[in-house]
Amino acid sequence: MTSQDWIPIFRAIAGEVRGALAPLAGTAEGRAVAGTGAGGDQTVYLDQLAEQVVVRHLETAYRSGFRFRLISEELGERDFGGPGLVLCDPLDGSYNAKSGLPYYAVVLAATDGDRYRDVVSGYVQNLVTGEEFVARRGAGAWRNGQPFRPPAPAFDGRTIPLVQFDAPTGVEPRGRALPVFEQAEKVRQLGSAALNLCYTAAGGISLQVTPAPVRSFDLAAPLLVLREVGGVASDFDGAGLDDVCVRLETRTTLLASRSSDIHRYALALLGRA
Repeated sequence: MTSQDWIPIFRAIAGEVRGALAPLAGTAEGRAVAGTGAGGDQTVYLDQLAEQVVVRHLETAYRSGFRFRLISEELGERDFGGPGLVLCDPLDGSYNAKSGLPYYAVVLAATDGDRYRDVVSGYVQNLVTGEEFVARRGAGAWRNGQPFRPPAPAFDGRTIPLVQFDAPTGVEPRGRALPVFEQAEKVRQLGSAALNLCYTAAGGISLQVTPAPVRSFDLAAPLLVLREVGGVASDFDGAGLDDVCVRLETRTTLLASRSSDIHRYALALLGRA
């Protein structure tokens, strides 16, 4: 299947997930523990409900002739009869959603292999606002249906306007990233890896900093959005990400920006240019 085949399916999934989760976000029912997902994180009812919507839509796609293998954060891998992968994080920013904080997303990607270089389409929807980001490999990116290639954020060569950082629970990331934080005008930790990268692609976040390894699986769709708008991403040592595996067990650090100048400057600050 081509990248274009998947986008209407991804959009339909996101629309139903948004409607199902809206009345439950921030409630005791929504954050009730339902088990442990294949990714190792605690599964709450919100996660479970979102994944049920995803699986139902993908079962319909299978019956209509699509062949693929699903990798989802909660259930792990499920064979739908084909070599290509569909990657799904039904609720990225789960902690925000169960706490009633309005910043979480559904994240979907289709690939023809298991490396970042193989991702052919990506879809991210902000489940609070309905804002969507779409990318197709080699064809560009769209924001709310409009072609999307924003200018790089302003940079004076010294101060990075807004740095957003991610770290797994229990990890203190500031030590390794301290040289970057010292040059940041503002610092945020917003809680959805996919939305963070989409807003990095948009230029609102000047630099995304992930100094401790996180699941590469969560980044596949938004990294394609960033790439298609002309942004740049590497690991924390400056190495490219094309060969990083997208399966659940793989982790990577990340340094990303819409601006190649900001990215280069950050690497220099880290002493790894």
